[in-house]
Amino acid sequence: MTPPQNNQRLRRSLLFMPGDSLRKIEKAIALGVDSIVMDLEDGVALSQKEAARATILEA
Repeated sequence: MTPPQNNQRLRRSLLFMPGDSLRKIEKAIALGVDSIVMDLEDGVALSQKEAARATILEA
């Protein structure tokens, strides 16, 4: 009997960051972390949330 396969990817590192700076997002991608979580809540000023959404889509 073969063991069940686990198709989930191992995530050893997570980087949490505000999503309002394309430069920072590009730098985070270059770091080679397993996952990047871009914050649109507390990490971004209320007046910048719309622009941050567009920045994340662009990245």
